[in-house]
Amino acid sequence: MAINLDSIHAGIALATLSLLLLYVLRYRNHPAEVFSPIAAWLRAFIYFGCCFLFAWLSGATEAALATPFIPAAASSSRYWLPLTAALLVFVLIAYWGIWAKWTLRFGRKLDIPAQLLFGLCWGVSYPLCFLGFWHMSANIGPQWPTWAVFLLAYSLISVWQYLWQDLYWDVYIAPEHDTAWTIKWKVPCTHIPNVTLCLIYFVVYDAYWIFIALQALALTGCSIAMRMPAPWSKEITPPAKRHPFVFGLVHGGGYVAEDPENDPHLKAIGAPY
Repeated sequence: MAINLDSIHAGIALATLSLLLLYVLRYRNHPAEVFSPIAAWLRAFIYFGCCFLFAWLSGATEAALATPFIPAAASSSRYWLPLTAALLVFVLIAYWGIWAKWTLRFGRKLDIPAQLLFGLCWGVSYPLCFLGFWHMSANIGPQWPTWAVFLLAYSLISVWQYLWQDLYWDVYIAPEHDTAWTIKWKVPCTHIPNVTLCLIYFVVYDAYWIFIALQALALTGCSIAMRMPAPWSKEITPPAKRHPFVFGLVHGGGYVAEDPENDPHLKAIGAPY
């Protein structure tokens, strides 16, 4: 039986609109200085739904479904297996190792089912969004060489991720989990090489599903590492510290300790501030 993408995405659109309506009616005016797990989940899943819809409208979803998990180019490349293994090892070290080590938890509980669900939804929707940018770039320049499409897609992904993560995700969705120091080191050690290397890998091998799988592995690690509170959690979770940004906006600049030298949360991850 053929998959009816239109019907599936109509359902996703309806679910996303329903979540948006619930959020507007119940949580839109929730005080910013109090972290609400259910409000954070609603905001996140509204965005996840938008990512799925963007990937569908751009043609990324259809292209992914038409591609096998192991790309056809793998059979003619002796480098495919070692490169795939190297990327897998990199993601495990970068996200389950470095990112996790430098992540504040403030005593939040490990809740594997909720954090696994959140991480997988996060980890599938984000790469679909990235692939949507790839297809959008290819549609903008249908006659462009691959390197030009890559540069445009990479630029769009980088700008979008920077603005979205800094101005919204780390302010309104993720619980406080960083400091200025950890952000300074996490970005060049994990996020930048991850997007760069995995996108190049995708372009070379047309490896849609491995690209998605690698990002899902990375972001599931992030969800577990930062102990994303379940929607029903009653734990007191520090809200993100809002730092001034341009045009009166705020951004997620990380936790600021009153006494950095003696702060137990900073000591737990070995961060100086």
